[in-house]
Amino acid sequence: MENNSLYNDLVKDWHAQKALVKEQVTIIDPIATSLRRSLATRFLNVTLNVLMEIIMYLLSIGSIAYIFFMDNLGPFYVMSKAAVDPLLFNVGKSDMKSFQWAIIGMFILLAFLFFIIGRMLANIRKKNALISLVGKEMKIISGQLLERKSVIENLEQRHVMELPNTDLNVESIHPIKDEENNNDTLL
Repeated sequence: MENNSLYNDLVKDWHAQKALVKEQVTIIDPIATSLRRSLATRFLNVTLNVLMEIIMYLLSIGSIAYIFFMDNLGPFYVMSKAAVDPLLFNVGKSDMKSFQWAIIGMFILLAFLFFIIGRMLANIRKKNALISLVGKEMKIISGQLLERKSVIENLEQRHVMELPNTDLNVESIHPIKDEENNNDTLL
């Protein structure tokens, strides 16, 4: 009696594993396929991302450097002339100084924003690398599950007569039932 119970438990486990593997393959395989991209696409994406990140950092440094050379470079050299001789543009000296500090603050804010955009691009690059790695690993897992499904189906085909029928919705080969009302006649 114990052997029959063990046999039934093993058969139930067998069918549960088969259903589980089938379900996992149907869930994981499309995800793994959608996460993977071609090597050329990944290379182009990474290259453009790194290039944009470098440009943002350079723009941030350039914005800070422009503050120091603002008196000598256009169009802000006019502002420095007006600060020295306020009667040139009929503007008060304090107004011109306030305007000059506002422009410096704007360049500092611009440098800060370029730096933030550069950090965001770095995070996107890291996320894309992680997604690529996850896609690669999920494809490996999907391959392992397909191998396991193939082994289960091969074993089931070899032992088709010994396995009982179940109510599970799984693909399997069932033994041909011998009908009692066989009216076949040989001609």
